[in-house]
Amino acid sequence: MSRALAPVAALALAGPLLLVVAPTRPPRPPVAALLGVALGIAVGASLFVALAGALPRPVFTRAAGVVALVGMSEEAIWRGFALARIAPVAGAVSAVVVTSAAFASTHVPLLGGRGASVHVVTGGTFGLLFLASGSLLACAVAHATYNLAAVAGRGSPACAAIALRSATKSYGGHRALGPLDLTIAPGELVALLGPNGAGKTTLVSLCAGLRRPTAGSVRVFGSDPREWRARRRIGTTPQQMDFPPTLRGREILDLARLHAPDPLPFDELVWRFGLADVIRPQNGALSGGERRRLALALAFATRPDLVLLDEPTTGLDVESRRGAWDAIRSFGGTVLFTTHHLEEAHALAGRVVVLHRGAVVADGHIESEEELLRLTR
Repeated sequence: MSRALAPVAALALAGPLLLVVAPTRPPRPPVAALLGVALGIAVGASLFVALAGALPRPVFTRAAGVVALVGMSEEAIWRGFALARIAPVAGAVSAVVVTSAAFASTHVPLLGGRGASVHVVTGGTFGLLFLASGSLLACAVAHATYNLAAVAGRGSPACAAIALRSATKSYGGHRALGPLDLTIAPGELVALLGPNGAGKTTLVSLCAGLRRPTAGSVRVFGSDPREWRARRRIGTTPQQMDFPPTLRGREILDLARLHAPDPLPFDELVWRFGLADVIRPQNGALSGGERRRLALALAFATRPDLVLLDEPTTGLDVESRRGAWDAIRSFGGTVLFTTHHLEEAHALAGRVVVLHRGAVVADGHIESEEELLRLTR
């Protein structure tokens, strides 16, 4: 067994073992097993719909199976043991509050405060289900159902790469974007066009998780892009990007690659983006175009599923720009990029989205420069 799987296996075994070593009595006689299973499925699926705003996807993966087992074990610990022992002493409501808070706090190191707050809701719901049904089986099935839906939804190939629903972003009293609906499928190369101030950079920032919508929702592969799991799947090059002047190009690339479980090989990255003359000098000695090529390469260094590029070829000469186009085309994942150059949009994108004053005024697939000109008028 690998070291990465050892903690997961230990947690999956801890709950059942605890119930065997120190069995506890449920707060009320449990409902029948079949009814408990039905209640668990109904509560788990309904909770997922309420929190995710989407229907569960019937997709089973190995990862989903693992988190389902872990979820069932967590129910044995927090409901079958902790809640059942606290309730007779402190009362049912206090037991639900204490165990839900403790359950959420165990997720803070991994998920942060936002992720833990979701676990307050799920833990409270499963605790109330245990009080109402007396069935640990119902809680275990509810937790497993919720986890299956959550993980399968994130990993489903049918899940949109980017989905904005009535997304709005305002700064003070000024509305910079929206309300906007936009869906980008996995594998699409999409150019985002529009005049200065149209909302292009704001849209990219929302998709990258750098800003939160004032209203509506933004999802990347079904998840909030501000969550760390979603952001691991994103590579980005903003309009302005620089690095400490004493770092060498090789060190900057390696620093980015170290944050990925399966990064693009160093030599391939250098070859694809023409960085042979960039990896040895310190950043302070590089030209603006060389820094831009390095910044562009960083968006792809972690082998992401989605790349967000804001004016990716600004400052590049003709040869470097065409080399960057070749690298972007060969990526194979989803790319959303902003540009002011119709030639660049036509060279890279199969679809063009035009923004004006924060709203989509044109959206279509293009086959020729004439179509692109017609779409952007």
